Amino acid sequence: MKLKWDKKKYVIFDFDGTIADTNRLHRAAFEEVMKSLGIFDFQYEIYMGRKTKEVFKDFFRSKEVSYSEKEIEEFTDRKQSLVRKLIAQKLEAYEGAIPFIRLLKEKGMTLSVATSSSRAGVTLALKKLGLYEDFQFIITGDDVEKAKPSPEIYLKALQLANMQPGESIVIEDSLSGSMAARQADLDVIVVNNKELVNQFYCTEFPYLVRDFGERNPNV
Repeated sequence: MKLKWDKKKYVIFDFDGTIADTNRLHRAAFEEVMKSLGIFDFQYEIYMGRKTKEVFKDFFRSKEVSYSEKEIEEFTDRKQSLVRKLIAQKLEAYEGAIPFIRLLKEKGMTLSVATSSSRAGVTLALKKLGLYEDFQFIITGDDVEKAKPSPEIYLKALQLANMQPGESIVIEDSLSGSMAARQADLDVIVVNNKELVNQFYCTEFPYLVRDFGERNPNV
């Protein structure tokens, strides 16, 4: 895939594992909750990009373990509380991510975040990185019924910005997120995940900064 920006007006970013190195924080929070339940074989990589509650439900189903809806809500609240603490203490953006976002904004692109995370968590993270005001729209797992790989969140992002798929492009890191974007008929650039290189166009933020920075400001 050759990068084509000439018709693009709108860039939709995933957040976790895309803009910032939060996957390790989500993994740690999940593992702490799981360990309290006597579970030590949870593999976060299988569930990246999905809603917290759905992760618990699917994991317990795979283990044939039964918990009530109330208990799963409690596990979800505890995990989200833990990850917010870790975000406040340890959050870091990936190299080149912030310069690329600022460059897109400078060149007049409309920007949004579309993430399966909770609104409270992503708001905290974006403010910590100083990026909250750079995005015109923020769509979270709280705003959709179905998480990625459902295309719902990306279709909502298009609707909010009144943009067509051909005018838009998605920046993702996970397979589920990339599949969601493609189901919404959106072009996808994958960062921070070389395992997807045979399925999607994969690159790095520093390259995107160089590539896009050399283009006409009116593209």
